[in-house]
Amino acid sequence: MIAVTALLVILAGVRGYLFFKDENGLLKNEVTIEAGSAKPELSMFFEQEPAIPGLVSSNLDFDSVNTALPQTINFNISIYGKNNACKLIIADTVPPAGTGIAQSIFACDALPDAAGCVTGIEDITDVTVTWKDVPDMSSGGSFIVSALLTDGCGNETVVGVPFEVTKDSSAPVIKGAQDLQYYIGDTVSYRNGISVTDDYDTAPSLEINTDNVILTEEGTYEVVYTARDFSGNEASETVSIKVEKKPEGYVEPEVVYAAAKEILDEITEPGMTEEEIALQIVWWCRYNIHFILRTYSNSWTEAAYNAFKTRTGNCFSTAYAVKALLDVAGIENMIIERYPYETATHFWNYVKLDGQWYHCDATWREGYDSYFFMYTTKELLDFWQGGWNGFQFKQDKFPESATKSVQSRIDYKNHTFKDE
Repeated sequence: MIAVTALLVILAGVRGYLFFKDENGLLKNEVTIEAGSAKPELSMFFEQEPAIPGLVSSNLDFDSVNTALPQTINFNISIYGKNNACKLIIADTVPPAGTGIAQSIFACDALPDAAGCVTGIEDITDVTVTWKDVPDMSSGGSFIVSALLTDGCGNETVVGVPFEVTKDSSAPVIKGAQDLQYYIGDTVSYRNGISVTDDYDTAPSLEINTDNVILTEEGTYEVVYTARDFSGNEASETVSIKVEKKPEGYVEPEVVYAAAKEILDEITEPGMTEEEIALQIVWWCRYNIHFILRTYSNSWTEAAYNAFKTRTGNCFSTAYAVKALLDVAGIENMIIERYPYETATHFWNYVKLDGQWYHCDATWREGYDSYFFMYTTKELLDFWQGGWNGFQFKQDKFPESATKSVQSRIDYKNHTFKDE
């Protein structure tokens, strides 16, 4: 009886050992899941459900696991009182995704920041974007540039970014550079009337070299205008400045501008636009400076001043009287001289209004009881009277004029603008 009992105990022990061995054999000590997946569960660590689930536990709170964070978590699983070391690996093996944004640049430009050229970036971790294998784009053309996307776990994706590259080889164009005259002691404005345009650069630089000019000594000197665009293309124009002593009877510019201001205050009102002010100026000069063929003046200041005081003058006097009034009003303007001419020269004004250049002429014209205001170059050259035009000039030396006519807006008789 004792022997039988002992045998039964041994058999029970063997069976229990085999049971626990089998149950522990169901355990997976290491499980890997993809970052961003659903919350892990204890059941993931078993090949099949244990025989007595109530006696299986873990010291890891699976609900608190952040699966968005790649990491390795070490913890224990207890099976029927026995602790087993386990490991949960949250791995990021999926490379990032993104889409290239088409770019347009100039061949002289540096590559834009790669991160700004890729959109729709998706990944569970932070992604850095850098350029990879950049081709030579100095000659311009269409290219696909590789952007390398790298996530926090080292996974990489190459995204193609289309580039349209323009090679800028055209130099800027300088207009308005003309020979200058200067009287010792006066103020010289080298930039007045100068414009620089470029086919691509909206703000090309302009450098004016006056190193060889001596404004205190009579003589003729060179002034060099150099314009550069953002591609490094440059153009130069050289003009001369004639420096002279002030002639007898010379009128200081300040005196001319003081006289112009008195007139401007009389013919304008606060709140007027530049166009309205310019119209009053041209109208006033047309009907208040009476034409005489010959005048005697040694400078533009004397000519304009005499026109204001005597109310007489020729085209030179009238044009410079308009200029003085425009200068006082703060309106950008230039003087144009007829070229070529056979018997007589002629002067008129070129005025920048509403951002564009227009021709204005206030000089009396025989058989024509009006004046010219805000004419485009085409309109001016199309004007014929008595079989001739007389408004030819060096067009390539001046900024281009407006091309759209505004004549329908102007009431010449009442020197006002019509209601639109």
